[in-house]
Amino acid sequence: NMKFLAKGGEELLANSMIISYNSPVVEDLTTNLFQSVIEVDEFTKDAVKCFLEATYSGEVKDISKATFRDFNKLGHVFGVTWIVERCYDYFKSLLDLVNKNIETYDYQVFLFEEAMYVYTTLKKRNYLNTVINSFSSL
Repeated sequence: NMKFLAKGGEELLANSMIISYNSPVVEDLTTNLFQSVIEVDEFTKDAVKCFLEATYSGEVKDISKATFRDFNKLGHVFGVTWIVERCYDYFKSLLDLVNKNIETYDYQVFLFEEAMYVYTTLKKRNYLNTVINSFSSL
């Protein structure tokens, strides 16, 4: 009964009751503002699909480096705290790969860029602090 309009005009259908259960923001948009279409045109279809699937299943399955930034931001924008927590856990798991020398410089750059993005865009310092602490022990 609702649509999410992703980047490029891609439409993703969702049930407002299920999404509202996980997101106080969507609950407000649908219950108080009677919106049935939510424009999320700064986010990729894959990230929005991952976000919607997570809210339906209660599990984060398809997060990847490619969708991480948008997926994490969707969790913050829509106030889904458990998704925000899972994103942070995923981020720390990537840091573990760097710390164990399984992954290399490309991962370090990715992690630092994501930490800076979270800091500058979402005003959250925890990612940056985690990266600094981790990299200083390399």
